[in-house]
Amino acid sequence: MEAAGVDDNGRVFDSPAELWRAQETGEVPKFGAPAVAYWDSQEASDNGVLGGYGHLSGPDVRDSRTFLKKAYGAALAEAEAGQRQLVALDCGAGVGRVTEQLLLHHFAEVDLVEPSAHLLDAAKQRLGGRAVQGVPRGHKAVNFYQAGIEAHRPEPGRYDVIWLQPALLSITLTSLLPFLSPVLNPNFQSHAYYTQLFEKAGLRLTHTALQRDFPRGLFKVRMYALLPKQL
Repeated sequence: MEAAGVDDNGRVFDSPAELWRAQETGEVPKFGAPAVAYWDSQEASDNGVLGGYGHLSGPDVRDSRTFLKKAYGAALAEAEAGQRQLVALDCGAGVGRVTEQLLLHHFAEVDLVEPSAHLLDAAKQRLGGRAVQGVPRGHKAVNFYQAGIEAHRPEPGRYDVIWLQPALLSITLTSLLPFLSPVLNPNFQSHAYYTQLFEKAGLRLTHTALQRDFPRGLFKVRMYALLPKQL
């Protein structure tokens, strides 16, 4: 599926492929830097990372937990029964909201990746070296990586789940998931286009769902669960 769109500077592109080529040749800035500058300017709190909608953290975590259990329920059940230990990578982790409220409840270890230094510092203060209320004993945040997701190189074989919260909307993922690259304009970022990108990346879509109970006027938030096609 090819769709025309524009970047933040108003330059028109006939297709996403044309935009990617322009980024690779340096004709336009690589996607991501403006997003980091934006997050550097935000308050290091749940309200700050949610754009003033801190009250939506509860519904967000509730639907994310439901989705995680649907997509990965068998493995979570084995972990709860003490039959295995699971490890997750929280990408675009911000102040550690999702790690604290969701991932640590199901994964024995969670690593965090976040490009904004002051948000990552807040995550370290929130999670580093202390028990989190309601989290099973021994579950902990282990590594805090200051890096853009597209520049980070996950340790091969370490992670059972790589969790990409809203970061999927504001970064390129070509170095993490080959050929998978969201781009600037919403005209490019349709559900149909994402599914095409997943196909090109050699990934299999296993579950998808929309977040519920978000206010009118906000963009719809869709969740995707993906596996390599060979699994």
